[in-house]
Amino acid sequence: MASQEPTYSTEFKAKVALEALAQNKKNLDRLSDKHDVPVSVILTWVVQLERNAANIYATTSEPANVDTNEEDSLVDVEIDDEKVSESISFGVMGDELNYKRLTFWSVLGVVFVLIFVQLLIEMYDQTQQFNQDRISASSEYFEVTELNKNDQKRLSSFGVVDIEKGIYRMPIDSVIEQMAVDGEQ
Repeated sequence: MASQEPTYSTEFKAKVALEALAQNKKNLDRLSDKHDVPVSVILTWVVQLERNAANIYATTSEPANVDTNEEDSLVDVEIDDEKVSESISFGVMGDELNYKRLTFWSVLGVVFVLIFVQLLIEMYDQTQQFNQDRISASSEYFEVTELNKNDQKRLSSFGVVDIEKGIYRMPIDSVIEQMAVDGEQ
């Protein structure tokens, strides 16, 4: 599908050209965005308006020197701003990126992100190891405490160790008291 250039009415062209002249041909980018017309086209309309302005006041007896065929007329536009003239010949604004600086900051940013991720991984590993150590220490303490309770219960209670051999368990306090009583006698 071939792209067709939009056609504008003469009233619209005059309106946009007059606006550009009223702004002394400054802020053409804003005017271009406002009316959705390329800057080069606006400059062409301004030049045509300036060249044909004298013809507006021509009397009917004087022949008007107006070009009716716009395609055949060539317009020379003098632009003082080098960037604008270069962009018109290019069709777009030139690329003024500093690729060395852009590459440097991109690589530096990636390195910082990788270091940050590595630090996060290390912190996670340390925290996980710390928690495992704490849990194992508390579980050892719990096991030792339970063993002490069980041993204390066995030492302070009566029970049967081996009924066939007649071995019984007595509280240690009772045994010590009995030995002390037996020792006095």
